[in-house]
Amino acid sequence: MAANTLGEVANLLEDALNIHQSVRQVVLSTQEGVVVASVSKAEDMDPRLLATVSAALQWAGATTLSHIDRGRPTVMLQSTKIEQVLTILQPQYQLTVVLSRGDDVDLDVGGIIPAFQSIATRIQLLMGASSDYGGEGILGRIVKAVPEVSQAILLTMDGLPLGAVGFENHIEVAALASSMFANGLTFSDHTDAIIVSSEVTDLLVAKVDDKRLLLVACHGSDSGELCQRVREILLSYP
Repeated sequence: MAANTLGEVANLLEDALNIHQSVRQVVLSTQEGVVVASVSKAEDMDPRLLATVSAALQWAGATTLSHIDRGRPTVMLQSTKIEQVLTILQPQYQLTVVLSRGDDVDLDVGGIIPAFQSIATRIQLLMGASSDYGGEGILGRIVKAVPEVSQAILLTMDGLPLGAVGFENHIEVAALASSMFANGLTFSDHTDAIIVSSEVTDLLVAKVDDKRLLLVACHGSDSGELCQRVREILLSYP
């Protein structure tokens, strides 16, 4: 089932790659910034970088919009002098498309967004229907497996939140966690976790992968044990 689903997804990504001559790369990833699949016309950007940045922008955009109205972002477009990066947002996944300005300087991206949205929706339905890909992300897994944890943030190495549970000031906390881990890396590139303990709380900042960190606040007399359970989940996370 997993192989069949990935095969169908790969075909849809190839369709997206051929929507317009300016399309250089297409990356499908989760909203936590994990790459599911990627296709390109050349060796371009690291798909993990695109996935992580898109996830961070999605979270920042949603947070910003929440202070303005109740809407949630469905499309993001980042422009540079040489390319445009379009991200189509779905409930569980996001489709990130890199378009070269050199191939068509006068390209109206708005005119081809519906075509990418159609493909993104089909991928969401396809992946959501598969038991292999319909599960929760790392935050959901931790909160479900360790219900005593009520505060957690998934963030980029640079301190941009990708998701949060139980924090109102998640932007500030994520930035501080990133700074803390960066100091740990100064001591050793092999740092994989830092724990700061008080009488009532253990604060765990742990490496998820090369692009992401997880911050978890564990409270109570058994906070050390809770941190260990979270770390065990991270070690088993694909």
